[in-house]
Amino acid sequence: MIDIFIVAIILSIWGVTLFFGKSIGLSMCLFTIPLVCFIVYILKNNGKKINEKSKMLIIPIVLLSSTYFIFNNAFFKIINLFLIPILISIMILEIFQEKIKANKIWSIFFKPLSLKRETMGLIKKGLNVNFKKDNTKNIERIAKSICITIPLVWIIIMLLSSADDIFGSLFSGIFENMLLAISRIKISETAIKFIIMVCAFVYFSCFFYHIAFKYKKEEENEVAISKAKDNFTIKMILGALNIIYLIFCIIQVKSLFIGDTNINYSEYARKGFFQLMIVSVINLVTILVAKRNEYKNDTKYITSMCLVMILFTFIILLSATYRMYLYESAYGYTFLRLLVYCSLFTEAILLIPTILYIMDKKINLPSTYFAIILTVYICMNFANFDYVIAKRNVDRYMETGKLDMFYLETATGTDAVQQINRIVETTNNLSLKREAREYLIDLYEEIDKMDFRDFNISKAYAQYLVEKSNFMWYNSYHN
Repeated sequence: MIDIFIVAIILSIWGVTLFFGKSIGLSMCLFTIPLVCFIVYILKNNGKKINEKSKMLIIPIVLLSSTYFIFNNAFFKIINLFLIPILISIMILEIFQEKIKANKIWSIFFKPLSLKRETMGLIKKGLNVNFKKDNTKNIERIAKSICITIPLVWIIIMLLSSADDIFGSLFSGIFENMLLAISRIKISETAIKFIIMVCAFVYFSCFFYHIAFKYKKEEENEVAISKAKDNFTIKMILGALNIIYLIFCIIQVKSLFIGDTNINYSEYARKGFFQLMIVSVINLVTILVAKRNEYKNDTKYITSMCLVMILFTFIILLSATYRMYLYESAYGYTFLRLLVYCSLFTEAILLIPTILYIMDKKINLPSTYFAIILTVYICMNFANFDYVIAKRNVDRYMETGKLDMFYLETATGTDAVQQINRIVETTNNLSLKREAREYLIDLYEEIDKMDFRDFNISKAYAQYLVEKSNFMWYNSYHN
């Protein structure tokens, strides 16, 4: 038990040191790595059997934590703040070889809150056991000696210093520094830090106690219940949807890909891609339900119809992607539009394991889906969306002279600074050049001074670019 409380103390102090009064940067990585290592250590040290494959989840956890250090995208910062704890919960469930369910993920982090009294009781009991009377007397004696000795020495030094200037010069700097340090201590801030530290210690103690001793794998008794499968309904749904999709896909091929109709592409592309994304998701769900409830006698029919639906789903995804491409070409590039591309790409990749599942190949579909979605999401985090958006918009400006500078200023951050600086260096539009310069200077001045805790490469590079690459116009702007 003592290792749990030691780890809880370390993490509570380390967490307050890293995060209090600071924006999240390198601190996320510096906190997350020890946390997951301590989780594995405590479980091993308390006799839990570790599923070694579960350790693979440490990789995406660390990668997502490192994005706070490398990039400065507000959207992913918020999402990852929730996703990292969820992945840690999934890792713990995988360690226990539990089935991943939403209620279990929730309980990993919130169940410990109900164990406060029990955990604190164990701390008190542990202290009573470990500190016997002799040890307690020794500690009291040492504390008493320190409390008497330090003030007495202080008084003697003060008196001797006032009596002799040479002696006083030896200690004057020490006293001045000590008094200066004491004067700088903010009582309210220190009290808040202490309260947070105590709360963090209590939570981490309960959390580690929960996973090490209290958590029990649920025994799932599967009761065989014979349900009459409505196979006729499933076959009718598959048949009807495939007929509708056939008509729709013929129209899409003629209008979008072959260009056989007279349409305004930008207006046509404005609507439809979100609806098509939803339709493709519905198709995947329909296929999975159909395969799960098929009879042996109807396997060939349902398999064939599901494969046909996969083909139509792929065409629908292509149509949605092409619509988005036309829309971007007409109206520019934004974060949401890039997000749509990634979603469509992910859905297309998910079709591959779905085909294997339809063909009755042995495949753990939920785990495969989870691995694909998580991999794509991590790639999205490292794709540097703000930089890509700014680059594509600036490229478009160079070709067409069209640029939504207001969007770049309000929707992108320090990741896009290099591309906005490109506008300053290349454009002949004096008004746009001045606007871009003013934005870069304002952004530079908004960046607070960073230490190792909130250090961020993107912010540091933005500062460097304004200070070094553009120091001439920066200085002239202020002069």
